[in-house]
Amino acid sequence: MSTLKKSLVLNPFRKIAGWEALLVGVVIMALTAVIGKFNSVTFDGVLDVSPGMVFDFSAAFAMQAVIFFTLFLTMWLSGICFSKSKLRAIDVAGTMALARSPMLLLAILFFLPITPESPYDIPRVIISVLICIPFVIWTIILMYNAYSVSCHLKGTKAVVSFIGALIVAEILSKLVLVCLSGTLFANVPITDTLKSIFPKNTEIVADSSLTIRQKAENVVKSFECGDFNAITVYFDSTMKKALPPSGLKMAWLKTNMQYGKFVRADIENIKEKIDEEYDVVEVPFYFQKEKAKLRLVFTKDGSITGLFIQPTE
Repeated sequence: MSTLKKSLVLNPFRKIAGWEALLVGVVIMALTAVIGKFNSVTFDGVLDVSPGMVFDFSAAFAMQAVIFFTLFLTMWLSGICFSKSKLRAIDVAGTMALARSPMLLLAILFFLPITPESPYDIPRVIISVLICIPFVIWTIILMYNAYSVSCHLKGTKAVVSFIGALIVAEILSKLVLVCLSGTLFANVPITDTLKSIFPKNTEIVADSSLTIRQKAENVVKSFECGDFNAITVYFDSTMKKALPPSGLKMAWLKTNMQYGKFVRADIENIKEKIDEEYDVVEVPFYFQKEKAKLRLVFTKDGSITGLFIQPTE
């Protein structure tokens, strides 16, 4: 590869920056969002790529916006702290937007039949990971060069401050997307999502007088409104340790990303199976992509000892 081509691939920021770079970068991020939507590829963090997910255009564009703004703000603030030169915010914004270019090529690659059908599709999971790694590395190199050029930093100071800012940007982008994820992927209001992340110190007590069916109906209603704390009150001690409200919320979001947004539950067609040890309740769940079933396993004292969301046979 010639020096000129290498420079354009790894460090085009000496030739394009400012408003021009920002415009090109925004167009590239928009295309990445659109193609990612069609290929079921989420960019759910500054350095994160998750194939095989289901989401709509609002989620696709929101993820790109969150990634860009967290990346820009952390790099700009880091430049202000460590650079002795006067910085132009537009240069940092433009170069950081353009540094996301490899993600567009990665999204296009997922037109190939390499997207995992499920987390258990191990061969395709391995293939997709191996394909993603060089593109993520390329993106990091571009981000570093964008940071170095736009913030006028070189050497050890540039490397150390960039690594620190990148880690902060990754953490911030994940936190923001977690707060938005209920609305973006599972029709759960942001207020309910925040409640599950930052629960109040109030204990919800399960009504022991309820029948198994009534408890199952309450669980379904709690899934519909995103009240994960209200679901876990029916768990036995083992389930409460294994699946706290925050863990249940993340499992629900992953289910919505796999099957599409939750549409409705068919309460009228609840099935109950009773044997000597357990009572099992199954409720049809309809998602945008396919139909599944919520399977609740109750002990004889009325506590939930198993909760599964499974595709229908």
